Amino acid sequence: MMRTLVTMLAGLLLLYLAPGGVCQGCAAPRTHLQPQIDVTYTVVDGVNQSFNDSIPVTVRQGSFFFDVMVAAQKIDCRKFSFMYTLDVWGAYITSVQGLQADTHQHTYWQLLSNDIPLKLGSGCYAISDGERLEVRFSKY
Repeated sequence: MMRTLVTMLAGLLLLYLAPGGVCQGCAAPRTHLQPQIDVTYTVVDGVNQSFNDSIPVTVRQGSFFFDVMVAAQKIDCRKFSFMYTLDVWGAYITSVQGLQADTHQHTYWQLLSNDIPLKLGSGCYAISDGERLEVRFSKY
């Protein structure tokens, strides 16, 4: 119980206090003078093929994958809603459009950039102008 509480509090601190956003130390502090960049964000059910939705998103240069997800959710919360949990490694995406990752079913939400799976989490992956970002419901 105590370990869970400590982990949750550590995750919240990373999310709210870190200058880089959801992942502490991943980038320099943001300023209001940073230019905007455009990306395409897609959510795909790669298991059941029940949805495949894309949206153009504009965010500040120096933003992270997680920031794009938040911006897309603000534009269209029906198609781009998501849930996550925080652990010592940052934000872990648990559901998109209500479709829940499930260890018993061996499903998870995979992060991709330009069709290449990412090795960093949503809060640590700094995005670039013109990128095609995707969260894909997948099996392992």
